Amino acid sequence: MTICVYRKIKTIVKKAFHYREVIISTARSIYTVDMPEMEDYRMNVVSELHDQRIESRNLLVELTIGEYLNFARDIIHKNEFQRRRVYSSKTVYSLLRSDLERGCIIPPVVLALTSTLEHANPTSDDFNQYLLDNKDHLVILDGLQRTHTMIDLVDSIESSGDEIRLNEVLGKTIRAEFYVGINRLGILYRMLTLNTGQSPMSLRQQIEIMYLDYANGDLGGIDLVREAEGRRATGLEQYNFKEIVEGFNSYLDRDELPIDRADLLENIRSLEKLSSENQDQDIFLGYVTSWHSFITKIYDLCGDAEVSGEFVAEHGNPFGVNAVQVFKKAQAMTGYGASVGKLRDFGIITNGFEEIMQIVDGIEIADPVEFLETINQCLLWIKDNTKKIGNAQRAFFLFFFRGMFNSDDDSFQDPRSAAETALRKYQSQNL
Repeated sequence: MTICVYRKIKTIVKKAFHYREVIISTARSIYTVDMPEMEDYRMNVVSELHDQRIESRNLLVELTIGEYLNFARDIIHKNEFQRRRVYSSKTVYSLLRSDLERGCIIPPVVLALTSTLEHANPTSDDFNQYLLDNKDHLVILDGLQRTHTMIDLVDSIESSGDEIRLNEVLGKTIRAEFYVGINRLGILYRMLTLNTGQSPMSLRQQIEIMYLDYANGDLGGIDLVREAEGRRATGLEQYNFKEIVEGFNSYLDRDELPIDRADLLENIRSLEKLSSENQDQDIFLGYVTSWHSFITKIYDLCGDAEVSGEFVAEHGNPFGVNAVQVFKKAQAMTGYGASVGKLRDFGIITNGFEEIMQIVDGIEIADPVEFLETINQCLLWIKDNTKKIGNAQRAFFLFFFRGMFNSDDDSFQDPRSAAETALRKYQSQNL
């Protein structure tokens, strides 16, 4: 009797599992929603405002998680400078993952278009196509962790094989803001305001993200080399992208020293500096081209001249054997950036980098070898008499460029005199 009952129960259970599979299969055929392709965007522009502070259009868009992840996955993986994700089961992002599936409304993700077509003026109706044409130039300004959370959720459901649940999540509507701006400096300003009060990226990290496509574009013959490319910046017109960014950061922050941390106070200081800049101009391009004009001028004046063998025998290995080696380093680039920023704040430089290039045109060097040995002797003194050598070298170059670009200084347009004066100023302030 017991065996018969067991067999009947076993048969009923088998039938139940069979009907369950039939029901699921039927439901899938009815309710499965194909994941949208980029060419099939149905996103809806619900609002458009003009940000008068940064002279940029801001479009608020409603789109599905599936539509967003179609391009968001590429944004995260293509940019080596993008902020690191937060890994922790105890963070708010782990709670957000479960809330998203339940229909939680999350704050809009904020993105910017950084392509060379940003002067274009797409209407709300053709924004879908505009986004499609420029999707390789999208960057996330705010919402990277939310994006990772959405990707994790979708990948987890997809691996479980539950298509009904997957399509429900992919079809959920979220909001995104797109800045279509005419100026990247303004977008940087907005990035800082978005991140202030959270765990912010440093200004340098945000510069790297916003200006990354300059490393892939034409800068009038200037070549910005990224480490990921496996190339070296050996030519006169080649510069390491990270070092250029570091110098530009020093200009914006008016500080030649490297930033070791990212906190709220740093962002506030950066906001104060950025707010004073003319955001109708491409300041990054101005920094790069003016720095290149200086390097080119120094090379024209010094050529391939090098410190003498007697100098090396007496003093040891120099900071740079020739002029290009002396100046094509991060210490010089940051000193240059910080000095121009300070001269601008003091009102000594009133026309920005254009004025600097005019000053550079008037630089003269009577004896290239004498100049090279003078500046190397100054830098060797710093090496032998300071603990934080790199920071001291940056400070030296700050004084060097301030003297050479200040028309009221005795070292104006005179690199040899500027080197001697820079060392004396460093010694007087640090000894």
